[in-house]
Amino acid sequence: MPQFMVMTLENETAERELAPSETQALVEGHPAYERKLRAVSAYLDGERLRPSSEGRRVSSRNGQPRVDAGPFGERALSGYYVLEAEGLDAAVKLAEECPRSPGAELDVRPLMKGTLEPDKTSHRGRVFAFAVLGSAPSEQGWIDVMDRIDESTRACFPADRFLGGVRLREPGRGRRVASAGGRRAVFDGPFPESKEVIGGLFFMRMASTDEAVDWAARSEFVKHGAVEIRELWRS
Repeated sequence: MPQFMVMTLENETAERELAPSETQALVEGHPAYERKLRAVSAYLDGERLRPSSEGRRVSSRNGQPRVDAGPFGERALSGYYVLEAEGLDAAVKLAEECPRSPGAELDVRPLMKGTLEPDKTSHRGRVFAFAVLGSAPSEQGWIDVMDRIDESTRACFPADRFLGGVRLREPGRGRRVASAGGRRAVFDGPFPESKEVIGGLFFMRMASTDEAVDWAARSEFVKHGAVEIRELWRS
């Protein structure tokens, strides 16, 4: 059965302005949503990311690594679910039930390939998500960038630290769930983006953010794109 990733893109400023009761309802909503997905045998994986203000973005400028501190842009990846569904329409229907704060959007994208390792935060130590970002003037150009990154990084992961990862199909193969006029609206991809587009996620156990940044800066990922590094929340 096809697999899809549902990425929550939060307006973190708006989320900080929620009342304590609203924040509590949002936090409690995610375990309930996971139970719903499991009840229909759709759940495969899911995690929440720490705030983007704690993250780092590693890229290259003039052949040298560049490290920028978060936050990054108006909306930030705050979490994801990987689910199975009969097709994109069914995946979007399941995604629409995902709890999210006002102003947040959901990016629903098919998986191209990957290795899933659920319950990553049950491992000892800190676990970091690495979002692989690419930028190009066209979607085909973006696909070409992702192909180059994929080809050059297949054997770069240290086996004792790697905790799975996935590559996503291009945005034109996905949908975005947003709010319009107080109602939920669904838009076909591709979507206008002001910054790099996420092409995949992978996860590794690292001692610290600095160690994760150092590894990314020496990797092949930043030669063709960028990597945004965020630690996972522990439940």
